[in-house]
Amino acid sequence: MLLLIIIILVILLILLLFLGIKVFKWTLKSKWRIQVFLILLAAGVIGIGIQYFFFRNMQFIQSEVYPNLYLVNYPDKDYSVVEEAIKEKIKEHLMSEFKTGKPLSYTGEKAIYFYELGGMTFGFIGEAGTGYFIDHEEDLGGFVSEELGMYQDYRLAEFYYEPCPRDNLLVCGEINFFREGEYVKLETLKNLSSVHLETQDLPDSVNQTNNPIKLPFHGVLDIETVATYYPEILTEFDSIGNFFAQRIPISNNRGSILSLLRHTYSYTDYFLYAHDEDFQSIDFFYLGKAMDFDNGKSVTIDYEIIADTSISFNKVVYGSILRNKEESIDTIAHEITTIQINKNGTLGYTISKNPNHYAMEVYDKNSDFDGIKLRDKPNGSIIQTLETTGNGYIISIVNGEKGWFRVLKIESIDEGELTIPQGLPWIHHSDIGIRANRETSVFDTPKNGKQIGVVPIDTDLNMIDSEQDWVKIEYQGLTGWVDSKSLCGNPVTTCS
Repeated sequence: MLLLIIIILVILLILLLFLGIKVFKWTLKSKWRIQVFLILLAAGVIGIGIQYFFFRNMQFIQSEVYPNLYLVNYPDKDYSVVEEAIKEKIKEHLMSEFKTGKPLSYTGEKAIYFYELGGMTFGFIGEAGTGYFIDHEEDLGGFVSEELGMYQDYRLAEFYYEPCPRDNLLVCGEINFFREGEYVKLETLKNLSSVHLETQDLPDSVNQTNNPIKLPFHGVLDIETVATYYPEILTEFDSIGNFFAQRIPISNNRGSILSLLRHTYSYTDYFLYAHDEDFQSIDFFYLGKAMDFDNGKSVTIDYEIIADTSISFNKVVYGSILRNKEESIDTIAHEITTIQINKNGTLGYTISKNPNHYAMEVYDKNSDFDGIKLRDKPNGSIIQTLETTGNGYIISIVNGEKGWFRVLKIESIDEGELTIPQGLPWIHHSDIGIRANRETSVFDTPKNGKQIGVVPIDTDLNMIDSEQDWVKIEYQGLTGWVDSKSLCGNPVTTCS
């Protein structure tokens, strides 16, 4: 049978070649035919070029047979872009409603697979390519076998997951990344929400103790449900975006139900809610925004249950940092919010900052009518100017170099948060100030230095430099280091 197919294909190729020669000879007999041919040829080349350079956007094609298999068409040449896109697709996959398909032959584990779309031939001779699995099952016993394991050179990533050990209502897992089929690196994803995690997936002990029953205010929520169980949220957000809530399985013996609510649009807002046993709201706490890279930074929020009555939330800001005059992406700020569940179900909190990745607030103190200059690098080109009008600005900064600081966020007292230029701009220390919110000791060096003076309460200070959570200030000829916990960066309050 295969020999007959090959013979037919050869005959067809010969006929097409013969026909092509005839058409070519016919075209050469007339000038206008040659011109038309050249015009069509040029149009075809231009069309192919436009398609190649402008319409080759990366896309994920989900298999109709194996829902946990994605084929990536036109993967970006920058492999880091592909990696970030795959991680987002994993989160989307876990939250998508679809029927579970058949398992792939070479693994029985819970996993999501990403392969480059490619390797296609005529489909009759040799391999059919990864596109075969878009709408075909693997053929393990046929005359010509087709299984995904044959296309290892097209592997991009494999994500293996299971219920998280400390929170069995969430998903944790590891991504193996590949390049040209070769293993590149491993990354871990934790505390991912999933609509596919069923009770039977959990150990018996978890089913008995955590009682993962779907409550009426958990899962993907419509506006009516949000208005009923999370009414405070709608004072901040309208129906734009999606609302999703999940239970946090904590044994607090307080008779309260804890839920993590997410509102997703261009970024994700996180809220922690406490309800009583009658599903009435007791208290809530806003945890902040998480987002992918935007204006040169990315923010992630995850949590860990640290005791029967408390939860620790980690908010990490990633962005461009300067090391040895070269920029790279790394942690630039890390904030920890610890939530305490009280006996009556209300939520108390403490916020601490990682001294190795410390962000602080300052205010503008430049009276120059030309405004405050934000630059692309220390003493570099001006990329934005802030007008010195109104009640001023609260500016969130991180450690910089030689009197320059990186700007994370700018909030106008009158107008709210501003959009900052792409890539975390720089601001000079002469444009920002900070105030002592208590009588504060000044030391000659950070941490274990010798006390050299004191600055009075509610005193405006010139900010010169910073080192982790210490700030170098100047006040009436006194220059030294002050613990940032004694300082306030809000121009209209004392931060106390």
